[in-house]
Amino acid sequence: MKRNPLPTRFLNLLTLSLPTLSLLALLLLTVPLQAQTVATAPLTEQWRQGGEDSELFFGNVLQVLPADDGGLYVLDTQLVKIFHLDASGALVAELGGPGEGPGEVSNVNSMVRLGDGRLGLGQVLPGAVACLLPDGTPSDKFRIRDREDSGSAFVLFMNGWALGDDLLAIAMQWRMGREGHMTQEMALRSYDLQGNPLVDFTGKSTDFELARFVFTEQGFDFVWNRCAVSPEGNVVFAPQRDEYALQVCAPDGTVLRTITGRTRLHGRTGEQREEARRSHAAIASQYGRPVAGVEVLDTDPAVTGVAALADGRLWVRTGQGDRQRPAGVLTTVDEFDAEGSFVRQVQLKAPGDPARDAIHILPDGRVVVVTGAVQAYRRETNTEAEGGVDDDTVLEVVCYKLAG
Repeated sequence: MKRNPLPTRFLNLLTLSLPTLSLLALLLLTVPLQAQTVATAPLTEQWRQGGEDSELFFGNVLQVLPADDGGLYVLDTQLVKIFHLDASGALVAELGGPGEGPGEVSNVNSMVRLGDGRLGLGQVLPGAVACLLPDGTPSDKFRIRDREDSGSAFVLFMNGWALGDDLLAIAMQWRMGREGHMTQEMALRSYDLQGNPLVDFTGKSTDFELARFVFTEQGFDFVWNRCAVSPEGNVVFAPQRDEYALQVCAPDGTVLRTITGRTRLHGRTGEQREEARRSHAAIASQYGRPVAGVEVLDTDPAVTGVAALADGRLWVRTGQGDRQRPAGVLTTVDEFDAEGSFVRQVQLKAPGDPARDAIHILPDGRVVVVTGAVQAYRRETNTEAEGGVDDDTVLEVVCYKLAG
């Protein structure tokens, strides 16, 4: 007798009456699909630095990286230095500083742990990386070079990550466009450690009028906070503001896969639009010309951050996860495994508000919250009147680890 290959459970399902099947389908449709894929991850505070009662003062903390001793490197762009804090939050050393000498930069908004173990302090303009040995001893400094003019001093270095023995960077270049206009070119590009350009992963150009400078959120959007390097050495980024689609590329630029999620754009309220306008006005103020207007969009970005964890998982922050927060939840991230398959949503449970505070998710799973970071940035850019900045805001750096 020939054996029926269909599983017994499937055969039993076929024997159900039509009314029963209809009821079963209705139940399946009414159960929230993500109800079984949402996990709550309580965050346990390890330490905090800064604040009213601390001897350590922070001006504007823009970036946080893990240190080899279990502590953190904290970049303060207002003070133009890196604070090295140990695993308990105590100050070990202050690295770098303002200036033109070894290990110094004239302006800064990024730092990077290079593949050879050195720490790089990123100078915005002219784009350069001042390298420091792990103990803070100055090493060398290299310029970020333009593809078209290697001697140009108008390449801006905006952010960077180690990419094997090379550097992955977000670079900008301003070029004269049609009469009375300028073009801002933005690129996610790899460089060698002499600053020579290697591979372009994505790019964008935006034209703006010099005499009447209008800053548009859509036009100047890029992968600023939507980029990471995986532990395998692949580049992960979300190229489009309003699409939930991440590209995973090998170091040579080959697209390995695209990770997609359900695009859930969060509509901004009038108050949220105004907050967005103030933040973008602070960015626009850095262009060195009168700002005729700031145009913002009606929705938050689909993807607001990408974090590559050391075990290969990706945690993706979204506009909806940052905004629609249950009580006591800092934000909700989408978790993907190393192959790019969706696993679950994770609610990070801790005090804070992404609209006011900066959230840094480190490869080892620690989460660092910088309270008051949004106001601190507006204060540093001298847009108090424009942005309604509270001058009494004192930054705190709070380090959490996942409970359990």
